[in-house]
Amino acid sequence: MIAAAPKVRFARSTARFSVLCLPLPAARCSGAPVAPPKRTVVMVLEIEVFGTTTIAMCVFFLGYALVRRFAVLRDYAIPEPIVGGFAFAILIAVLYWLTDVKIIFDHLRRDVLLVYFFAALGMRTNIREVISYGRPLFILVALASVFILLQNLVGITIADGFGLSPAHGIITGSMALIGRSGTTIAWAPFFQTRFDLEHVSRLGLAANMSGLIAACALGGPLARVLIRRHGLASPRASAIIDVDAPAEAETSILDHHAFLLALLRLHIAIIIGEVLGKGLLALGIHMPLYVTCLLAGILLGNAKFRLAPSVDWPKSDAWLTLIAYISLGLFYTMTIMNLQLWTAGAFFSFITVNIVVQAALAAAFSYAVVFRALGRSYDAAIISAGFVGIALGSTATTLAIMTAVCSKYGRSHAPFVIVPLACGIFIDIINSALIALFAALVA
Repeated sequence: MIAAAPKVRFARSTARFSVLCLPLPAARCSGAPVAPPKRTVVMVLEIEVFGTTTIAMCVFFLGYALVRRFAVLRDYAIPEPIVGGFAFAILIAVLYWLTDVKIIFDHLRRDVLLVYFFAALGMRTNIREVISYGRPLFILVALASVFILLQNLVGITIADGFGLSPAHGIITGSMALIGRSGTTIAWAPFFQTRFDLEHVSRLGLAANMSGLIAACALGGPLARVLIRRHGLASPRASAIIDVDAPAEAETSILDHHAFLLALLRLHIAIIIGEVLGKGLLALGIHMPLYVTCLLAGILLGNAKFRLAPSVDWPKSDAWLTLIAYISLGLFYTMTIMNLQLWTAGAFFSFITVNIVVQAALAAAFSYAVVFRALGRSYDAAIISAGFVGIALGSTATTLAIMTAVCSKYGRSHAPFVIVPLACGIFIDIINSALIALFAALVA
């Protein structure tokens, strides 16, 4: 059955509203804002799932063309999805500012793509290697915990300089940056009630968006500096991105049975991941779906030879790699292209200064501390570049940065196991605990 053509909904409104404008700060700690300027939205275009996915593919190829066209983007390993997505986000913002037309994309498939990536990553992971990553995983979590403290202290200091409440510094600190949009939305009601603040979620999301952009601009160049300065080389140099493929298996003959088997394995891993997530939630432990699917994928991937030793697993694994790469690219394209750059509003100066300082801190910490603590190896350089994404953006940002760097300099498997485990299981929990601690201290 042929899918229906994408629908575009048009909604006109003559009412004036202030949803997209952040308030001007007034009182130092009261959080009482000056009424924001109001804006009339002439038209809202809602692009449904099929149309959103199609546009994302076009935007991905836009990024691909720009990276091929400009050597500076290739030299500093700026990811293609980020280049295309950000260029498109600027176009959407200009359209909004000039015509009052707001475009909304339906991201129903976006989160599914991220889950596909992690399930595939898990099935390409050797559990013995995961156990061997215990030391670097512990080091990364410990360093991230230290950085959360620094990030909030810096945020509070900057907020104080702008005459804002210390709570604003926490919101634009680890809550929005290391915590990402999910943590921001989850904590927004608490900060609104506890500190009598308004527009907390929009302030946090604006800070998060600026962090995404800064992370994408800094991660690749940082890796380039570390690799060149220390003369590092990948142990498995290759132009093909593969989370854990044998060096000799660079290509694979197209096989529809192998592709269908790869897809079936992904779906089974996702089902197990959903069941695992619900079981943990019943015990009071909340874990993102992509993490439980990563764990389910690891279990299935390491049991495949016991379950069916006669199956030609290498061909299916090659398809898993391809699906993982496409899924991550489209996921990040969808995320970046929907950045609503106009939402910074009247806090623009505060957000700008905050992200410049935070980005400099993240880059310096990654260069001087993370790289050295992890052993000054090629893997350490990849994780250090990814740490900028952890500190300023999101797990997807981190993976996009590491993927772009590996596509230029060569494969690195360990970071693609260590970083998701650190972000999805440990860092989020520690960050939430420290947000609560800082909130209690500044109350």
